[in-house]
Amino acid sequence: MTLEERFIKYIAFDTMSKDGVSSYPSTPSQLIFADMLVNDLKEIGVNDAYKDEFGLVYGHVNIGKEKTICLIAHMDTAPALVGGIKNPKKVKNYAGGNIVLNDKYVLNPEVFPVMNSLVGDDLLVTDGEHLLGGDDKAGVAIIFEFAKYYIEHQNEFTFNLSICFTPDEEVGGGWLHFDVKKAKADFGFTLDGESIYEANHENFNAASAVIEIKGVGVHPGSAYEVMENAASIASEYQELMPKDEVPEKTQMYEGFIHLCSITGDVESAKLEYIIRDHNKDLLEKKKVLMMEASKKVQNAHPKANVQIEIKDDYRNMADYFIEHPEAIEMINKAYLASKTKLSYEPIRGGTDGAMITYMGLPCPNLGTGDFNPHGRYEFVSLTEMNKMVEILKNLLKE
Repeated sequence: MTLEERFIKYIAFDTMSKDGVSSYPSTPSQLIFADMLVNDLKEIGVNDAYKDEFGLVYGHVNIGKEKTICLIAHMDTAPALVGGIKNPKKVKNYAGGNIVLNDKYVLNPEVFPVMNSLVGDDLLVTDGEHLLGGDDKAGVAIIFEFAKYYIEHQNEFTFNLSICFTPDEEVGGGWLHFDVKKAKADFGFTLDGESIYEANHENFNAASAVIEIKGVGVHPGSAYEVMENAASIASEYQELMPKDEVPEKTQMYEGFIHLCSITGDVESAKLEYIIRDHNKDLLEKKKVLMMEASKKVQNAHPKANVQIEIKDDYRNMADYFIEHPEAIEMINKAYLASKTKLSYEPIRGGTDGAMITYMGLPCPNLGTGDFNPHGRYEFVSLTEMNKMVEILKNLLKE
């Protein structure tokens, strides 16, 4: 089975994860897919492959070397759009210009300028109605293609190989039950980025905030100096947030406070935020600003009740790699040996690798050739996927 054939096989199986459920994984389809991956790993020669009690898949190929590298990808796809696509369209030797997905949707390089950098590549696109699922089944397929080669050419490599596939990454749980001891590795690399010409060892420090407001509801005709309108108070709170520190007005290392949802009526209202910054001190200042804003609206509305809860979510792994750069040096050597250009870009989001790094397994992120994830305009460069296999061959050599 070729890399392309395997990728098409895997994206045809819908593994959408789901927010707000107590089960782990969040959807049963991920467990079925995990069983498929275990069988496929054994078929290519990863004889100890297994699914653990949390639905994570592990496998190892020990060729007697001193150190081991673990390659990690996630099995679920984003809950933004249904997956399980059965009719992806291949565009061979992309010549530029629009790609028609269906009679309603078109991939337009004026809207998605990254397409201009992929002229000459073989692309796989959606039907316009489904998620392609390259995030992260491109990573899964790349790991499989590399593992096949690794097993057949063991004498070429100076690291043992470990493999892990995780569920629920898209809903923040990919790292939750990852077990460093089960991985049995010295270094890890997530394959969960976009362009293969970019790698990531920096991500946001992240927190979330929930503001709950209890108002005083009475008949509007007798509301004078009695009513406290929770919905109006929620609007006042949002007005206190910095107008330019939002996702749509920030880029690169600039942090933000993002209002994800606001709901409510006279008697109760709720605001939910995510807070992001690459600089941990600036993140703390954003948290203080939000706490002070809650006090201000509470003081302005003493009959209401304003409560704020802020939770830390994940840390910037850059702080670790400043002191321990070995994994980054390994990436640099692999790209140099592959004669492939490379830049490091900060992730304006999170990564399983950030949490896994602080669990004791250094774990930067590599690209997969998947673009426009989490929507109907998602597509992959099959050309880049195959190139990443070649880069991995050099990564597992001294």
